[in-house]
Amino acid sequence: MEKIDTPYRYFPWFTGALMAGVLVVPGFYALLSLWLALFGAWHVRGWTQRIWRPSLAIGAMPIWVGMAVYVLFGVITGLFHGYKAAYFEAYVPMFLAPFIVNAVVVARPPVKMLWLGAATAAVLAGLVGSYQSLYLLMGRAGGAMNNVIMFGDLAVVLAMVSAFGAFFGVNDADPKWMRRFMFLGTAMGVWASLLSGTKGGWISILMLCVILVWMASRHWHWVRRVAVAGAVLGGVVAAAFLAPPDLVVNRISQGLQGASTWFTTGQITEGSVSIRLEKWKQAIGMVADKPLTGWTTEGSVVEIDKRLRQTSAGVYPDGGRWTQTENDLLQAAIVHGLPGLASCLFLYLGFLWGFIRIRQQDVHNVLWVGVAAVGALLVVLMLEFGLSVVVLGRNAFRHSLIVWAMLVLAHLILLRPQWPAQK
Repeated sequence: MEKIDTPYRYFPWFTGALMAGVLVVPGFYALLSLWLALFGAWHVRGWTQRIWRPSLAIGAMPIWVGMAVYVLFGVITGLFHGYKAAYFEAYVPMFLAPFIVNAVVVARPPVKMLWLGAATAAVLAGLVGSYQSLYLLMGRAGGAMNNVIMFGDLAVVLAMVSAFGAFFGVNDADPKWMRRFMFLGTAMGVWASLLSGTKGGWISILMLCVILVWMASRHWHWVRRVAVAGAVLGGVVAAAFLAPPDLVVNRISQGLQGASTWFTTGQITEGSVSIRLEKWKQAIGMVADKPLTGWTTEGSVVEIDKRLRQTSAGVYPDGGRWTQTENDLLQAAIVHGLPGLASCLFLYLGFLWGFIRIRQQDVHNVLWVGVAAVGALLVVLMLEFGLSVVVLGRNAFRHSLIVWAMLVLAHLILLRPQWPAQK
């Protein structure tokens, strides 16, 4: 690895250690945000010239506007309804975002901190997931997360960052082990997601395989590109069959059967697909009833549970009480109406548009394209996860979205021509 050109030589090592433990050490995802924010706040003097103007110069305005709209709407709404203090915790990562960017720009770590931190985290997630599912026979792996879905979905994010690091972040001058380790991180992140039994993450895995191969092989003949993409997809499918049947194959079969039964009879037969389809149906009805004001946080919990119990679809398969729609955008719409939905879209689309704009500024710079693509795909993944789980309603997802997006943005600021070139 190249010499670390930073006045704070401890920064990349300490930050990388926190990044490595985000899925396997309790609370590390929040501690990573807090560490970066505190470091950035300590060095806040001159931050406008350091991050504000440079970020606008590279096209990041939509990112800041998206966060500002989301936070402003959420805080005003919370104050209007008199929500408890716990409600406002959801907006803490967004308030910390500028300080996180400032921390990285001040410390100026090499961009390989991003790649190697994600790869190490993915390897550890795969190892811990294997230990939980294959040795302890705990069933679905969850690492240190309190929810196996978060573990499986965030493992996909780590696999994605590792893969882009392998293709776009390593050059011929780097040690050979570096690219191999990043490929290992990619494989272990996918493996961890499979062991979690999280169906929502599997769609993302297949999508990422195609996108990554297509981007990395942009100079190849189309026949070779299709062949390689097919081979990678085949490898993922093979890995699915290598995992315990109850975690992947059987869950896919049960999900398909549950969906088929619900579309045919409207009955809820399992606690994953059919229950979600019924909840989405009821949520749409709730939005239609109160499209502007929504049902508020507590009101939506009571109403959706009431509607699900009154429906003729059947009883809960596991006897539980479902309090959310398990869909990010529908949840925002039923709680705070269409304005709440709009605020979520401002956040997501602001991030997505911002990173796409940044990427287009230097499409011939491989490293620039790779880092910006990570930011854009991070948002795409979170949107896809949000189809089957409430992303912005869970701490681990919120902190991960903001901290990884801000890490990407900060490195893009550091990669501007006026800074020393980094690899």
